[in-house]
Amino acid sequence: MPMTTVSERLIFLMENMDMKQTELAERIGISKQSLYKYLHCKCEPRAEIIARMAKVLHTSADYIVGLTNDSAPRVTDEFHEKSMQLESDVICKFRRLSREDRIRIEERIDLLLEIQENV
Repeated sequence: MPMTTVSERLIFLMENMDMKQTELAERIGISKQSLYKYLHCKCEPRAEIIARMAKVLHTSADYIVGLTNDSAPRVTDEFHEKSMQLESDVICKFRRLSREDRIRIEERIDLLLEIQENV
C-alpha cells in the first residue's frame, strides 16, 4: 500500500532511522506538540519545516510531500566532492601502510562487505 500523506512518510522515515518523536522535534527546532499534529494529520508543516525535516531524515522535501516515491536524497555536488575527498584520503593512507597491514585492511573490507550483503 503506497504512502500518500506527509504523516505516513514521516513515520516511515523515523522508523527507518529508529528516531523518536522527541528527537526529531528537537533536531528540527519545533515543539513535540507541533510534531504530534503533523504526525496525526491535524495540520501540515510549513515549507521551512519540511526542508529541515528532509535534512534531518536524510531525504528530500519532494519525498516528504509526495512528489516522488524515492526516499533517497539527491546527491549534491558538495556531497559528491566530500565523498571523493574522503576516498582520496583513504587511498593515500592505505598506500602508506606496510604490505601486511594492507592485507589486513583488505580482509576487513571483504568481511564488512560480506556482512552487509547478508543483512
